[in-house]
Amino acid sequence: MAVIGARPATRSIGITRRPRSRPRPVAHHRVRSVPRRRARPISLASLLVTIAAMATLGLFYLSQSTHVAAVGYQIDRLEQRVADLQSDQQQLLLQIGQAQSPTVIQERATSELKLVPLRRSAIGFAPTSTDPTVK
Repeated sequence: MAVIGARPATRSIGITRRPRSRPRPVAHHRVRSVPRRRARPISLASLLVTIAAMATLGLFYLSQSTHVAAVGYQIDRLEQRVADLQSDQQQLLLQIGQAQSPTVIQERATSELKLVPLRRSAIGFAPTSTDPTVK
């Protein structure tokens, strides 16, 4: 069972308890009356200057926070535009890859340009010479 205000025992070897210091008795002296200082009246000019400074600081803070918000919106718009342009770039790369496909090239040549494939017998190769003097 714990007792309120109880302290743990500290009587181990080498550790002694310091005696409690008793509070000194308070001497009852006659209380002197302290003269109160008069509150200086605040001048109207200093009050107006303070109000003007606070208003200026407030307006400066509002203008800065508005500017930061506007720049944030502009950044969001630019990031969206970059994402759109990257998407367009991917679409264009896909179209380029499809247009370079040999099957697509052959289909366009036969359907749009009305070209016909050559017969194998019509293809001939020029003889090559290993002699450097032959031109």
